[in-house]
Amino acid sequence: MRRYAIFTDSSCNLTSAEMAEFGIAGIIPMHFYLNGKEYDASCDWREIGAKEYYDAIRNGARVRSSQARSADYEEAFREVLERGEDVLSISCAGALTSSVKESIAAAQRLEAEYPEATIRCVDSCNCTYPLAMLVSECVKLREKGKTIDEVVEWIEQEKLCFNEVATVDRLTYLRNAGRVSASAAFFGGVFSVKPIVVTDEVGNNVAIEKVRGRRGSIERVAELVAEYSRTDVRPEIYIAHADCLEDAKLLAEMIRERIRRIMPIIRFGYVESGVGSSVGPGTLIAGFYGDPSLRSLYKKKQ
Repeated sequence: MRRYAIFTDSSCNLTSAEMAEFGIAGIIPMHFYLNGKEYDASCDWREIGAKEYYDAIRNGARVRSSQARSADYEEAFREVLERGEDVLSISCAGALTSSVKESIAAAQRLEAEYPEATIRCVDSCNCTYPLAMLVSECVKLREKGKTIDEVVEWIEQEKLCFNEVATVDRLTYLRNAGRVSASAAFFGGVFSVKPIVVTDEVGNNVAIEKVRGRRGSIERVAELVAEYSRTDVRPEIYIAHADCLEDAKLLAEMIRERIRRIMPIIRFGYVESGVGSSVGPGTLIAGFYGDPSLRSLYKKKQ
């Protein structure tokens, strides 16, 4: 069996140290523009610090995100192919970004040049830490001797079990990103409405509830994590925060109080810049392995 390298994109929320820890070959960067200047969306925050980034948004800076580029995928894949290895690329949900399309375009250009190679590009239907957790499991399967096609088959069977529940502090940022109407954002601010957001079956972020008050929204996220997580299968829970670490710690406490199975291992990190540009400061995102029925919960709320 030819060895294969595993790639993902920067929406996975992993730093370079975590990438090495997880055994990922590379993270293809997305990009963002802050007041007209382009930056790589590095989860190491090399070009601009996370706090500086979120403070800039708080102060009204113009921010927009940009997808990973086909040329970056091609360069990363080529380096591996030159070593005689195959490629497995696991991208952010295609419902949110064109990363998987860009990776496929790169693969198609390289297949003629390396006809003996296998290149697989997969839509994870995930983003942020659920994507990272999925990729980490794929690395473990590779190390157990699973072939690249066996891992792809496993992804298709399991990817909807990697879930997230999120809440935002202010609807204004979602409005500016075109995710909610201006009137919804206005009334949300007036009445302190906080949406509870999950990922649906194709990877879209959908609001399933509206909760009054910041503490109430954090508590509701904790309740859903406790209800739908399977810490007996995979005990890790990741909490990404958009420059609100104290609220992230409060969420962790609330989750631990409600878990009735194996106590989770909870890790923290900043929401990466691409997602952060849409959701804004104060956002909390809990990622975990659990019941895939959470993804269809929004249908019951309609």
